[in-house]
Amino acid sequence: MNGKQAIIDKIIGDANAKAAEIAAEAQAKADAIAKEAAKAAEAVIAEGEAKKKAAFDTVIANAAVVAGLDCKKALLTAKTELIGAAFDRAAELLRADKKKYCDLVGKMIASAAEDGDKVRVAKEDKDVLDKAFVDAVAKKRKIKLALDKEYAPIKGGAILVGKNYDKNLSLDIELQTLREECEGEVAKVLFGE
Repeated sequence: MNGKQAIIDKIIGDANAKAAEIAAEAQAKADAIAKEAAKAAEAVIAEGEAKKKAAFDTVIANAAVVAGLDCKKALLTAKTELIGAAFDRAAELLRADKKKYCDLVGKMIASAAEDGDKVRVAKEDKDVLDKAFVDAVAKKRKIKLALDKEYAPIKGGAILVGKNYDKNLSLDIELQTLREECEGEVAKVLFGE
């Protein structure tokens, strides 16, 4: 049995060696696959991080642009309101000097009035732009003008109510026209722009 046993032991030894060799090859292949998988996973993670950073940077850049636009919009609104306040203050100062105010409104009416027009004034101006004022303008222009019994819904100035159409000579309209003409200059004075 010695010879037979030696053959069996040799076959088992060869089989064990072959099994160990196959197991070693399989382990090497498994290690190589695991290494490639880890490398691929790292690449996917790096790509994901890069995309996440790019998306984050885009969101931050967009937020900065929107914030900048909102800031400019708020600043422009504030400047516009301040210019409006300056023109409102100018109207108040103009109305405070009754003589200059009457001269200005009188010239406005004289330049646009037609014979037979009615002069409609703001309720706040009833004591300044009264019948005597209208009569003086009419006499100067040598036309017939009458003080309208109704009040105009304006801050100052007058509306000429004519036979065919009315003429708006309100301070609102005059100051709006003046503002359109010189808003840039006012902005330079107020903001140094």
